[in-house]
Formats: sequence, C-alpha cells, structure tokens
Amino acid sequence: MKKSLKKLISISLSLLGTLLMFYLGGYWMLARPVYLLFSGLKDGTLTVPLLFSCLIRLFLCGAVSGAIWCTFDILAGFFRDYPEEE
Repeated sequence: MKKSLKKLISISLSLLGTLLMFYLGGYWMLARPVYLLFSGLKDGTLTVPLLFSCLIRLFLCGAVSGAIWCTFDILAGFFRDYPEEE
C-alpha cells in the first residue's frame, strides 16, 4: 500500500472519529439533556424519569466520547504505524 494512501486513510479515520465524538458525545449526550432539563424546568413538565435519564446521559457523555475517539484512533493507528514494504 502506498504511503500517501495510508496517510489519507489514517487522517480520514481520525477526522471521522473526532466528528462522531463531538456529534454523539457532545450533542446527543450533553447538549440535548441540558436543553431538556432547562425546558422541563421552565415549562413545569420535568418528571423524575426524565431527570434520571438526563443525569445518566450527562454522567456517561465523557466515557462515550472517549470510547468513540479511542476506537477510531486505534483503527487509524493500524494504517499510521504500518511498516514499509520492501
């Protein structure tokens, strides 16, 4: 495999992992629960199951974000650290 192709695959996987980390971990598991909590408090529709669901998502967002990023970084490392063929 050519060196430029390996570098392109490695950069693409790293970029995809970073984007997924921000989208899933940042938006779906951090920003949306905060918005739901805020709107529930403002409208008076906050229930106990919604509160617990949002709190669990808030506590797990860092772990999920890190797991996504690490997985894609490991996959990119297979192409990044691949030895040269002679």
